[in-house]
Amino acid sequence: MTTDVRAGSVKCWGCGVDASGGVTCPECGRLQPFAPGADHWAVLGLAWRLGLERADLERRFHELNRRFHPDYFRLRSPGEQAISLENSAAVNAAYRALRDPVGRVEYLLEREGMALGTAGQASPPADLFEEIMELQEARQELEAAGPDAPDELRSRLEAARAELEERRRGTEAELVALFPGWDAAPEVERRRLLGRMRDILATRAYLKTILRDLGATLETVSGRTE
Repeated sequence: MTTDVRAGSVKCWGCGVDASGGVTCPECGRLQPFAPGADHWAVLGLAWRLGLERADLERRFHELNRRFHPDYFRLRSPGEQAISLENSAAVNAAYRALRDPVGRVEYLLEREGMALGTAGQASPPADLFEEIMELQEARQELEAAGPDAPDELRSRLEAARAELEERRRGTEAELVALFPGWDAAPEVERRRLLGRMRDILATRAYLKTILRDLGATLETVSGRTE
């Protein structure tokens, strides 16, 4: 894992002394920005873990939003006003990324140079390949038939959509189940687990694409019959 960049040490932009990022300088009282490169965990004052308590995350988010609220700095210098806005934006971005387990992993993969990207979504998972190909053929058949499509075909695709949605939810549960192991693992093992998480996200991304296309087809054909 790359070195954890914390919100900690910065040089005060007002007086030059060492200060903590995201708080006021102990010497001159000016608000400080977060350290360059501070990650989302650092911004929220959290340990670098995937297993987070939602209540704690919410509490930190609201506390920091109050701390950096522009109203508290309206009589301060333009520099501090700008920093309060930048810090608020950093807090909001951190909260949006970390509140969702999937977003949490996506952000971590991006920081570790392992972002999924479109390349990881180019082909279906091996265990679903034949099933997805058959489903795509049935979807194309439904599109071609339109209002004249047999009810049996529509029912089959509706059932397939429900099953795929259940599989998508299953990938998210599988992802979260790896969090305790990643949090407790040594550095080398964490990299391996991140690779496993990346594979799970690739499967989830593909399932979401199939579900989107299937849903669009079913809605379009249903609309033609109304």
